[in-house]
Amino acid sequence: MHNIFELCCEGYDKLLERQFQKPDCTRKKVYVCSPFSDPDADKQQENMRRARLYMLYANEHMGYLARAPHAYLPMLVCDKIPAERAMALRFGLELLEQSDMLLVCGTELSKGMKGEITHAAKLGIPIKVFDDELYVQTRKVVTKAGATKHLVTLDRNHAVLGLGQALIGPEEGGEVHA
Repeated sequence: MHNIFELCCEGYDKLLERQFQKPDCTRKKVYVCSPFSDPDADKQQENMRRARLYMLYANEHMGYLARAPHAYLPMLVCDKIPAERAMALRFGLELLEQSDMLLVCGTELSKGMKGEITHAAKLGIPIKVFDDELYVQTRKVVTKAGATKHLVTLDRNHAVLGLGQALIGPEEGGEVHA
């Protein structure tokens, strides 16, 4: 079993780049839905890193082609400028439309995530959640969108995707195993 922090040290960006250099059309494309926005810039950076780790895990351990626009797009557009945030959100929704599944990662549900879940529900895209409480919240969003709650499944086999703050954790000491 790999320690998720060891994967980070091995250059996870390079591992993520490889998944699209020679895409396997038989692999499912998944959209990683996790929090990004935060008034604290350091927390936004953590959220970007966390999204990359979710992508890496989904790719390396679940065999998916994983995409999370909020893992990289904030380096190109400013979330604090409404027009640029709107553009980023539109891009994310278009990318979601090209995905086979939505992975709801972490432990909290942001406003942006609710929009992505609603969009997936309206399109009938299956949704997988990894945290018990988030599973309940996600099913409520899906039914509010007029879709069946059966679109949402709870996956306890990949609990690392249900980690929020603990995934980034302290640089030394605490261990999170994937």
